[in-house]
Amino acid sequence: MDTCQFTYVSLRDGIQRTALGVEQAWEVLCAKLHRDGPGLPNGIHYFTISVDGPQLFAVDTESDGVYYHECGVWCRYVTARDIIFGAIPDDGTGCPPRATADSQQ
Repeated sequence: MDTCQFTYVSLRDGIQRTALGVEQAWEVLCAKLHRDGPGLPNGIHYFTISVDGPQLFAVDTESDGVYYHECGVWCRYVTARDIIFGAIPDDGTGCPPRATADSQQ
């Protein structure tokens, strides 16, 4: 499964955080997370599986900008950096669940 990881500064507390997501079709994310509206133009969409980060995010393939989706609108992360594309093994069970703070201990 294709992944994307990036670092950003949280607006909530000013702390640097890292988000990791697994690529998912926009239609799948809309159904799973009850979202409306179009996907990010030229974007690859990700379901976040790390503790930190938005529920979903997208990366613009033309600019490498990272965006989060809020209230039907795509908003660019101003502080996003260290974008890393990778992959994790696909065990055939589908998208992994999102990690929780308890699962990190």
